[in-house]
Amino acid sequence: MDSNNVDAAFRLAHERYAEMGVDVDSVLQTLRGLSISVQCWQGDDVGGFETTRQSLGGGLSVTGNY
Repeated sequence: MDSNNVDAAFRLAHERYAEMGVDVDSVLQTLRGLSISVQCWQGDDVGGFETTRQSLGGGLSVTGNY
């Protein structure tokens, strides 16, 4: 998605939230002051332990090489 599409989508979302009484600019300002933690779960979490005798490579030790 190019930046023009992102900008247009943001403007539309901004308008829609405003219709519901949400001050998007105020919310974004509040979020700028918050720290969040995002878990690092990877694509092979479910199947990562199905193969025995397989060494782990350069990826995360729990999730393999992703």
